[in-house]
Amino acid sequence: MKYCLFITVFVTGAAVLMLELLGTRLISPFYGSSIYVWSSLISVTLVFLALGYFVGGKLADRRPRLTMLYLFILLAGLSVVLLSLVDSHVLAATDSLGPRWGALCSAFILFSLPMFFLGTITPYAIKVMAKDLKDIGVTSGNLYGVSTVGSFAGAISTGFILIPNFAISTVLNLIALLLFAVVVMGFIGAGKYYGLLFLPLLSVFLLPQLPQPELALAKDIRVLYETESLYGQIKVIDRGARRFLLVNGAVHAEYNLKTKEFTFAYLRLFEKTLKYFPQAKTFLGIGLGGGGIDNKFRAHGIEVDNVEIDPKVIEIAKEYFGFDGEVVTADGRYYVQNSDKKYDLIFLDAFGGYSICPHLVTQESFTSIKNILSPNGILAINSMGWEFGHSTKDKFVKALYKTLKSVFPHVSVKARGSGFTSMVFYCSNNPLSLDGDFVSVEITPDEETPLFTDNYNPVEILTIPQAEEWRSSLRKWLKEE
Repeated sequence: MKYCLFITVFVTGAAVLMLELLGTRLISPFYGSSIYVWSSLISVTLVFLALGYFVGGKLADRRPRLTMLYLFILLAGLSVVLLSLVDSHVLAATDSLGPRWGALCSAFILFSLPMFFLGTITPYAIKVMAKDLKDIGVTSGNLYGVSTVGSFAGAISTGFILIPNFAISTVLNLIALLLFAVVVMGFIGAGKYYGLLFLPLLSVFLLPQLPQPELALAKDIRVLYETESLYGQIKVIDRGARRFLLVNGAVHAEYNLKTKEFTFAYLRLFEKTLKYFPQAKTFLGIGLGGGGIDNKFRAHGIEVDNVEIDPKVIEIAKEYFGFDGEVVTADGRYYVQNSDKKYDLIFLDAFGGYSICPHLVTQESFTSIKNILSPNGILAINSMGWEFGHSTKDKFVKALYKTLKSVFPHVSVKARGSGFTSMVFYCSNNPLSLDGDFVSVEITPDEETPLFTDNYNPVEILTIPQAEEWRSSLRKWLKEE
């Protein structure tokens, strides 16, 4: 029976980490991949595991029966099945709460029960396995050690194998299947052969799924492709004559199917660099999206390099958006730090859902970019923010400007319009003579404006208002009127 208990805590330990990782993939399509999604999942996991430890320990002292241990695992498995049936309905119901409270509320509703029941297992197993008080130290150490190894195995298998290759619902049913298998094993190992009555539960992964409503989509929207990559949920949708790339719920590319042109206005701001530096010969794009800028610069005889961290995005850009350029699959910052090539133009357009990637907009990151920029080169950065009367009070925009000014002597900002809009930062070692197209934005940071560094990087906090505004406008656009 000792080895049966070791298998039990190994599997339940694996289930905890598998659920925690899957949780972010369930929630991020609705609420982005921000720090709030991770914080919500980790908080709910820790709170309800702790509650399970307390309750499990008390019950183990009162009724140290092996059958009770496996009853808790049965309840954990059933709660995972329930989660897989209602997840999209819960997310749809909490959608109106926004990316912060919606993420926390949905994590609480979906994951509290399975984490609580899984938390009861190890203290109960210690009580059942320990023969004497003098054995309690080595028994608890062995069981917690095996549980932690199980968590490691669960994290590795989920992140490296299961999520990239299987639907989230399939992985959830696999977790339930493993828990039910442990229940059957435990009852048989304890000589309680009525545990065989639980065998039908092993077919849970064959159960049909309830409808999975993510949004009440407008009738003229057609979902062409949907997948889970290592970095998030990706969708390609058509609406009328336009095609869109969505990453974790946010639109990352807009493509006109008739003209074969990418229509985001900030791309026209990127293209202005050809006027500001007509002698440019080399170009680096960090963040591919649909590949909207590549052809424009290759058509001018410029040597173009693209860097994109997500292989799925590259595949989709080629399959659905007509991209035929060359791409290096790598993190943008890693590529910059290890490149020995000089570039005349560098574009940074890297978003993880609704927020720009924080590690790419620090002082240290911009210093690395400056090191591979030619003396007369231009760094252009796409961002989101509010513009009113040729100025802004947007805290993130001011902080980004301040950080860029700490590295580049000359920084200018253009917006595509007023209100909540795209903004492009132009950074160079020499003054730029910008034309009168679009809106010039004056930015004046104050003493309270933070400087983004690797040590202090509140990007995701400062971009919360942007994420909420962007998300709200997208939901209105996607939903049925």
